[in-house]
Amino acid sequence: MIKALDGTLAPHHLVQLQMLLQDFDHMQSQLSTLEVMITEITQAHYSLAYEYLESITGIAGRSAQIILSEAGNDMSRFSTADHLTAWSGLAPGNNESAGRRRDTSVKKGNPYLKTALVTAAWAAVRVKDSYWRALFERPRKRMKVQKAIVAIARRMLKVVHKTLDTLTLYQEKGIAHFVDLQTKAALYQRIKQEWPLTEL
Repeated sequence: MIKALDGTLAPHHLVQLQMLLQDFDHMQSQLSTLEVMITEITQAHYSLAYEYLESITGIAGRSAQIILSEAGNDMSRFSTADHLTAWSGLAPGNNESAGRRRDTSVKKGNPYLKTALVTAAWAAVRVKDSYWRALFERPRKRMKVQKAIVAIARRMLKVVHKTLDTLTLYQEKGIAHFVDLQTKAALYQRIKQEWPLTEL
């Protein structure tokens, strides 16, 4: 880097640098104008939905704005949460033949919504002792990190659907809730193995 900075600036170089700085300042001004407009529209039309979305761990201002701009705040257009995940492109593909399932990537969908949810998922799994972090650690052991985070993003989008559909604040239940669910699931499987149901 020192060698790259060691040189002589000719007059035309200074003009070029000044022009680049002017372009940068112009773009920053435009971004600031758009940020103000987006904030005003959000407060005027989506303030309640925005508040509910921000209650979800990992979803902050920008992510909430993208979710509202892409999916809207009316979840009645999506029959189920799975419908929303499929529309966004976070639902896994289905490649099954002769009873054998092949590894598939997620489907194509809304790239902006998908990116926002994956970003929010990364933020959520970094929160210490959160439910999302515990949920992430389990699939991470048996699959690639990228696939595990997409699974978290898909689950998070289902929470988004429920939050906006019922207009209720999300309650972070922490790692204890995840452990409790795993214990109950293990007990259920054990009961099924020891006392299998038979047809009458």
